[in-house]
Amino acid sequence: MAVLRVVVLSTAMVLAAEPSTVPAVAGNLTLPFANPNPVVTSWMDHHYPTRQQDGIMIRFDGASGYPYDGHRGTDYAIAANTPVVAADDGTVIYAEWSDTGGFGVVIDHALDRTAYFHNNVLFVYPGQRVAHGQLIALSGSTGNSTGPHVHFEVRDLLSPWHSIDPYGWTGPGQDPWRWDQGYLWTSNPPVPYLLPLAFLSGARWDYWYGLDGPPPPASWRIQESGRGFLGYAAQWDADPGPAAPRTASALGSLPLPGPGRHTLHLRVFDGHGTSTDIAYLYLYDTGQPTATLAEGQVQAAGVPVNWTAADGLSGVQTVRIEMAAGSQAFRPWVTATLGEPQPGTIQGGFRLFAEPGLQYRLRLTVVNQARTASLPETRMITVPANAPAPPTAADEGLLGGLPDVPPGTVPAEGLAAEHQLGPGDLLLSRDGALHGLATAAPASPTPDAAPAAVDVAGGLRLFADGSTLDSAATAGPRFSVGQPVRLLALGDGSWAAVGAGGAIAGTGWTASVTPDEASTIQDAGLFPGTHIGLALDTAGSLHAFGDVGDLLKRLPDQWTLLADPAGIALAGSPQAPAGLLFDQHGDRMAFGSLLLLPAGLFAGPTFDPETGLVVR
Repeated sequence: MAVLRVVVLSTAMVLAAEPSTVPAVAGNLTLPFANPNPVVTSWMDHHYPTRQQDGIMIRFDGASGYPYDGHRGTDYAIAANTPVVAADDGTVIYAEWSDTGGFGVVIDHALDRTAYFHNNVLFVYPGQRVAHGQLIALSGSTGNSTGPHVHFEVRDLLSPWHSIDPYGWTGPGQDPWRWDQGYLWTSNPPVPYLLPLAFLSGARWDYWYGLDGPPPPASWRIQESGRGFLGYAAQWDADPGPAAPRTASALGSLPLPGPGRHTLHLRVFDGHGTSTDIAYLYLYDTGQPTATLAEGQVQAAGVPVNWTAADGLSGVQTVRIEMAAGSQAFRPWVTATLGEPQPGTIQGGFRLFAEPGLQYRLRLTVVNQARTASLPETRMITVPANAPAPPTAADEGLLGGLPDVPPGTVPAEGLAAEHQLGPGDLLLSRDGALHGLATAAPASPTPDAAPAAVDVAGGLRLFADGSTLDSAATAGPRFSVGQPVRLLALGDGSWAAVGAGGAIAGTGWTASVTPDEASTIQDAGLFPGTHIGLALDTAGSLHAFGDVGDLLKRLPDQWTLLADPAGIALAGSPQAPAGLLFDQHGDRMAFGSLLLLPAGLFAGPTFDPETGLVVR
């Protein structure tokens, strides 16, 4: 089953590794604009520059008491639409919109990386080579910004989330931020923007055109810089190059070549023969997405229905299901909008609780980012006349029948379930041994003196002292969390351990949450493809961790269980969260849109007959 994949620019992770000693770097940077004496409104925090507040802000000269605790870069008060240029030669690795940084650019250089955020317009694209002083954007106040400025940031290459202050450290004693590499400015004055500037119109960044209308032709107006103007050369999807024939006009246009992702390259020449490549992205998708419905095996009075949606170019944006009972007309039933659609196939599922013996019609329609809808997919479904009623009111509209809880209590030395188990998966006993549910368990030797086993994920076993072992009993990463309760396997092959007190330690990052008073963390989960998740405490409250920004700050009360919380399973994304909450009696509760829950989350729960533990 495909998983919703969301790419999030995460700037709030704190790397857990010890800082490495980095060599001093000769000055290689100039200011990214033509003002040699700009006003700085916020300096980089040398005490803890990770956007997390610790109450202390220390400037490069050791002075404290300045605003913007945890600031990772330097904010320059630059007027809107001021040309922003590359501070060094390099390759663009990021050029897009983010809710916090607005339109931003990140450039990879031979010695470091630089970032430029809150711009109004971008003129570069990922993978583009840029020269020192080349136009990359126009400044602005987009994203989380209170006024026009340039947020300029430098990062090292060994651990890209470590910020570097290009002004170095001149304060007394040791720099409290030990990743700095010294004074990075060159002795040369900043490179002024001298080339003619092109203002383009037409399609916008990350805006998809579809069957509701094609993009208008790309058009532009060129404003010269005072060094003269010799013309331009325009071409789709490739830089025409400095030797291309020029058109000696300040105005021009070019029709879009057809559907797909297209980049317009506009090379502008000044009176000295110098030129620059200004790139502009066009997005056009005329293909229809596809949608299918499939009926599963009836369980109690709930009919499991799985859906599949696919779009290869712009990605599925909205999933909409309508329902009709008998001969009645279709009426809207449930709709889900995805946070950040990705091209490809996604799947989900839901349970239809309906009157036994009556025929229902379901109609599925999906819409892609270009606002083009699929052909409707219709399915006839009948709940058997003899189907029993669901066992609890909490399950209506969501789940099928739940098995009876085995008699007795869970023994203290019972088995701990691996996260999101299914038939054929494994259970982990406290002595570190693995047990198969439907198939034989692999041999996984454990040293006799090993502490109690806590959890298993991705083939790695976690023990009470934070140590880990793989299936061959080879030592893995050790996590510094007290009373670990959960091991999370990330999609990139790394892991994170969650402690009962709220500490979360990953391989390369850390986070934390604060459980409710007199509570401890019971379970935690990650949104697919991210380092962002939710932790569930023993009081039934949810706590967000990772670079959540404003996405998950307010967690609705109805996302929590009344009592005896046991576990959490996440789906969707931080922009469109969904999931299931489990209690210790086998009941489950959904939050977010049911349509975003992968169908596998509905397969259960069942109970281990020996221990009575829920097998998820």
